[in-house]
Amino acid sequence: MSNIQIFFKGVKRGFGDFSHLINNIINFFLLLIVYIVGIGPVSAISKLFGKHFLDIKRQNKASNWHEHKVTKQPIEKYYRTF
Repeated sequence: MSNIQIFFKGVKRGFGDFSHLINNIINFFLLLIVYIVGIGPVSAISKLFGKHFLDIKRQNKASNWHEHKVTKQPIEKYYRTF
């Protein structure tokens, strides 16, 4: 390879690394703004009112099994399960 090809490969790699750096910086600031404007206030307001969006509290149940009662149904009901 000639020196010119090596030079241009290095320039291409340098511009690629620089663009990735700029991309990461811009994404960080955009996501920070979204968090501050959107997610942060919603979280603060929901905590004030005691709202829980995910039900992740542990329940004192012996099992998560739901009893299913098997009964005879008309055949048309089995064709439309949803």
